Amino acid sequence: MMHYDAYGNRQNPTILLLHGAGVLDTFCRQYRFSDQYHLVVPHLAGAGKAVAKIYNPKKTIEELFALIESIHKKKIGVIGHSLGSQIAIMLVSEKPELFHFAVFLSAWINPKPKTIRMYCSFAGFAAKMLHWRWLVLLQGKYWDFTKEQAHYMADYLKQITPQVYASFFTNTLDLSTLPEYQAVTIPMLAICGSREVGDMKTSLKQLAQNPSCRIKTLHEAGHSLPMRNAKQLNPILERFIMKCL
Repeated sequence: MMHYDAYGNRQNPTILLLHGAGVLDTFCRQYRFSDQYHLVVPHLAGAGKAVAKIYNPKKTIEELFALIESIHKKKIGVIGHSLGSQIAIMLVSEKPELFHFAVFLSAWINPKPKTIRMYCSFAGFAAKMLHWRWLVLLQGKYWDFTKEQAHYMADYLKQITPQVYASFFTNTLDLSTLPEYQAVTIPMLAICGSREVGDMKTSLKQLAQNPSCRIKTLHEAGHSLPMRNAKQLNPILERFIMKCL
């Protein structure tokens, strides 16, 4: 069974939080939703107790469906960020009947071979940088992590390999290969920041081709919007979730 952390009362509505690549506590500023909801945070490949695992989308989806089944809820919500958003899109496209709603934050779904090759060429150096404890702790502080969260991230990221890092990009979701998404009718919300790269903004428009998916751009926000722009983001999430449940 996939390892996961849980916050809040299990009797409350469950929301699956799918973190970004390598960053288990992506939703540190949203954990306060545990006052109202049961939050489940799986350790996805490349983070936490799964830091040594190569990211394999098919295997990840299978493990997540098994995890969802073990929760014993008729339906749940799902919120993903970055890589977690790609996974959320795949989950609701395959089995939309399991979900009340889905939120996709900063989903990159239009990969270009040249861009993928570029990121993979940096994998060795990027993985090495993630072994620098001082740098990871500084990043954690920038993201408003607690000391415990930052130190845990520094502890597990020292184990990440270039192969794991590269797998985040070689397995990037291309929405054009997932026609099932266009048939999804559950409420969906896609958000990205105004300061994100062009490909991210193009991805937002592609997600909006499904009429059930609303889109929104957060002003002056970058890719770290769940952590850095929680004051803007959280009220949007709260209103959307309340309407869907």
